[in-house]
Amino acid sequence: MERPEGMTGGVAAPGMLSLTHWGAHLAFWAFYMAFRTAAAQAMNMAPSEEWANFPFLANRSVVVAGYFVTTALLLGVFLQRRFTIPVNLRYGILFAGAIGLMPVMQVVEENTARLFGYGVDSEEKAQFLTYAFMYGWALLLWAASQAIIDYHRRVVEQARAINRAQSLAYDAQLRMLHYQFNPHFLFNTLNAISSLVLDRRTDQAERILLQLSGFLRYSLDRRPNELATLSEEVEAQRKYLEIEQARFGEKMKVSFDIAPDAARARLPSLILQPLLENAIKYAITPSAKGGRIEVRAWRDGDLLRVRVADDGPGLGPQKPGARRGLGLANARERLSLIYGERAGLVAQSRPEGGYAAEIWAPFEEEDVSEPIVARASR
Repeated sequence: MERPEGMTGGVAAPGMLSLTHWGAHLAFWAFYMAFRTAAAQAMNMAPSEEWANFPFLANRSVVVAGYFVTTALLLGVFLQRRFTIPVNLRYGILFAGAIGLMPVMQVVEENTARLFGYGVDSEEKAQFLTYAFMYGWALLLWAASQAIIDYHRRVVEQARAINRAQSLAYDAQLRMLHYQFNPHFLFNTLNAISSLVLDRRTDQAERILLQLSGFLRYSLDRRPNELATLSEEVEAQRKYLEIEQARFGEKMKVSFDIAPDAARARLPSLILQPLLENAIKYAITPSAKGGRIEVRAWRDGDLLRVRVADDGPGLGPQKPGARRGLGLANARERLSLIYGERAGLVAQSRPEGGYAAEIWAPFEEEDVSEPIVARASR
């Protein structure tokens, strides 16, 4: 798919990622403050009557502020990207740092009350494991939340990088298919123009040059995955057929039967080119008397159908592999890349004689420059 210049595939900037971590950091400790306060009140752990003058909320605020500041320092180390550290080691540092902060915060928990004139007796001091189960789990939960955010970021970035790589590969493949013109077409056209000039039929040579210029401009101005209206596509192919008409003259007869509603439908640009080339190569060129090509398009419910038929020899019983060239495979591959299983191309001999190639694709009229890509459904 085409992307605007300067687009980096949707990966968030490092500054935005840091904001996510710091926002989660602030939200976590604000929630922890509310949780501890509510838990203390629910479990009757708020100060008793003899603590009436003790500022309970202020004490909790100082304690949580200690958690906030110490873990902020640890988060700053975790988010440091100047050094290339393996991701598992970064997570190890994060959790090891959280565990290392536990004894520090245990001291803060036990001694904060002294800031407000309330002492804690030595026998009331909790053991480390008791502290870890009562309060230290918050440090591990905080570390886990930051690790989850970082892991999610990495997964999203990796997915976007893969999608970007797939998109570039998709673009490259479509461009290859889109610009894979039959080199004989240009050679034969130039040769025909040269012959007309030598025969002093300059007016006709000039007209073919104008048609060639218009056809090449149409083809080169189109992006590989851009959709064109059927009427635009038919007009471009008329230029192509008029160029070929200079070679074959009356040997080649072409008729168009385009339903009015089908003319508004959109389909990949130049998708009819290989079908017409195929008909000219196998029905017109080898026959001394030439032949006829019929182009028909109509709406079939939610589908657009376009059929290119000729009165040539068909496949023939002795040559089952005939007409299975690159042109039809090219068109089939482009349809598959753009629409997946929602479109296709069938080609076979006709019972009445000749050969027919038919394209079917979703009927779309809106101005879509970036169609639904098949890889999304694969």
